[in-house]
Amino acid sequence: MAAYDNAAAEPEKRVALVIGNSAYQHVSSLPNPSNDAEDISRSLERIGFQVTRGQDLDYNGMRIALRDFAEVAANADVALVYFAGHGIEIENTNYLIPVSATLKSDRDVEFEAIRLDAIVGSISDTAGLKIVLVDACRNNPFVAQMARASSTRSIGRGLAAVEPGGVIVGYAARGGTLAQDGDGRNSPYAKAILEHIEQPGLELGKMFRRVRDRVFELTDGFQEPFIYGSLPGEDIYLVPKSEPVAMQLPSNQVSNAPISEAAPTKTEDVIAAAMKTNTMRGWDLIRQKYRSVPVSEPEVLKRMTEITPDWAKERGLLLALEDTLIPGRERKKQLQDNLNDAGFDVGASDGALGPKSRSGIKELQAAHGLEQTGYADPAVLTILGMGTFQQGEDSFISNPFAVRQNAEDLDLLGESEEITRILKCLGLRQSIYGKFRGNLYVVMVYSGNLFGARNEAQKCGVDLASITSAEENAFVVRMMANDPSFFSVGYDSKTNVSYKAGPYFGFRKDPKEDNAVIGWRWYSGEPVKYTNWLPSKPNRTHGNGNKAYAQFQYEARGRRDLSNVVPTKWFDGSGGYVRSVVLKGSLQ
Repeated sequence: MAAYDNAAAEPEKRVALVIGNSAYQHVSSLPNPSNDAEDISRSLERIGFQVTRGQDLDYNGMRIALRDFAEVAANADVALVYFAGHGIEIENTNYLIPVSATLKSDRDVEFEAIRLDAIVGSISDTAGLKIVLVDACRNNPFVAQMARASSTRSIGRGLAAVEPGGVIVGYAARGGTLAQDGDGRNSPYAKAILEHIEQPGLELGKMFRRVRDRVFELTDGFQEPFIYGSLPGEDIYLVPKSEPVAMQLPSNQVSNAPISEAAPTKTEDVIAAAMKTNTMRGWDLIRQKYRSVPVSEPEVLKRMTEITPDWAKERGLLLALEDTLIPGRERKKQLQDNLNDAGFDVGASDGALGPKSRSGIKELQAAHGLEQTGYADPAVLTILGMGTFQQGEDSFISNPFAVRQNAEDLDLLGESEEITRILKCLGLRQSIYGKFRGNLYVVMVYSGNLFGARNEAQKCGVDLASITSAEENAFVVRMMANDPSFFSVGYDSKTNVSYKAGPYFGFRKDPKEDNAVIGWRWYSGEPVKYTNWLPSKPNRTHGNGNKAYAQFQYEARGRRDLSNVVPTKWFDGSGGYVRSVVLKGSLQ
């Protein structure tokens, strides 16, 4: 195994087969495997793998892909197979399920699914390192519909443990347990792999242990990955240890930030952290601190376009997102000025993005190999040298969509130590953070009651937010406006009202006050100078014990589709179950 026995020696040949099965034809689709496969493929390509990717493969497609890959892998130094989709265990035999499977009976599995043994066997003759990663232990809808040919035949929960012999097999969840598909772009297992697989100098065994710990954190202890098989005695590095190199300013980047002549930075580590984090704040930090964002590289620009998820495009939210990124007439005029300066004629800079401006944006996107949407996104703004999601020198919002904040990556990107410390303390819940008038704000997904949320926040040096002006309210609304994970949508048949309920914050009624309308106070103790209640709220009919905590909400009479509506006003909620919260803390 000399090809990979130390950090300085790269494998001569690395090959990978990556399969993501999402669009199952006879049961409900899985949202994440296709995303997982795409992101894992790109990550492997960045570290030197020749990747064959299969998406939504039927039985014949999976069989042929494995047959062809076995030939490619025969003389490889490293061969890796990654599968995301449905899997099943019957009679202690594991099967990975193609999208065409019906599995009306447990007997059908031999004819409609692929044995995990066959996948392991496809690379067993490879002389070098052999890895199979299986993110297929999800709660399986085939089991409920499957007829049993024999009452004594067992169908397991999750996948069965294996003894692979010479092949490392990684499960997203320990044998006999279930894995989660995830509520973001990636499953917890894929997300953890993506966070660690490109890290320079991380030994393979240690990487698997870190992936295990990360998934355990992401799922609040529900899911624990497991590795079957044994690694060789020598250290193995998928990415060699890197040496520090001085960062250089690309010719197409201009910045007024001072250049430090202190210790050089590991450029590849910083760019890798930005690619993993992939938030507008992350890319802005690189440009501000290092004066080096390789915007001319298609791979980086394509990654920036992925900040906007596909569902936002499908729901026609590009215009709303653009207005969030470049609010106001002056920012839009700046966009037009920069397009004209870059040689894309959009006519007079009037702040109205009409057909000519849309055409100019499309031409710019085409020139850089990007999808031609005609709307400004993070990649467009970066190409034009415009800061993203900024409201001035001392005000920013981290991203339009919530992500799990990795403190180590943020620290590497140059985020302030104070902000990084607070985010690390708050943990790995999905969130958006921002700064406004000297305060840190965090809008965070939280499942529990309001008292638990406040207790956790206070331990981290922040509290449920006070909102004391129309400007501050607008800033918080802008933070949460684009991400549906902060909201619940419903219909109250008793009142014939459709509603969209959003985050709670730090306004509450004094428990000693019997009148539901008066006696509202900020947890922070600040004087009540500003309120923004919905009409007729707070309401006396709510009583003196319930409905005593404020949250954002929108209401409309009758049954309405409120999915694209942004709540800006306040509602008096109970605080018993909280979907999300707004936190605030003073920054030094």
